[in-house]
Amino acid sequence: MAEKNEDTIHFVVITPDRTFLETEAFSVTIPATDGGMGIMRGHEPRVVSITPGTVMVRDKEGIRHFFVAEGYCEISQMLVLIICNSAEWPEEISVRRIFSSYKRACDALDKQSKDRSKIYPNDAMYMKQRAMARIKLIESYGSDSQKHRLAELRDN
Repeated sequence: MAEKNEDTIHFVVITPDRTFLETEAFSVTIPATDGGMGIMRGHEPRVVSITPGTVMVRDKEGIRHFFVAEGYCEISQMLVLIICNSAEWPEEISVRRIFSSYKRACDALDKQSKDRSKIYPNDAMYMKQRAMARIKLIESYGSDSQKHRLAELRDN
């Protein structure tokens, strides 16, 4: 565990596979379902739903950004705890995988709208949201090679 500071809040991100991140943060911004939410030490306690998007954490290592899938965030005056389906640093994301997921989701949504299929109608929508959130993360904070690869895939 990182060294505590009177200006920091304990920040933990947990996925089904691992404790993704545990740090003492000066501030955290999360993709809450109702919009982006900034959190600092002393925040009003609450539990919020999170949607696929980018989390920003400002800690002793600087400002870092990463992807989270759907889940929830428990906030107290000295703790921010995110429990989510997945979390990834930009360098962990495969551009080819997110691009193919996006295309599969769009195809599934098109098929559902044509045949009026209501079997798991939200699955494709959530897949598309996750892919779009990862794409936005790569566009903003990915490496030059990831950005180049994304541009190549879009052109095809």
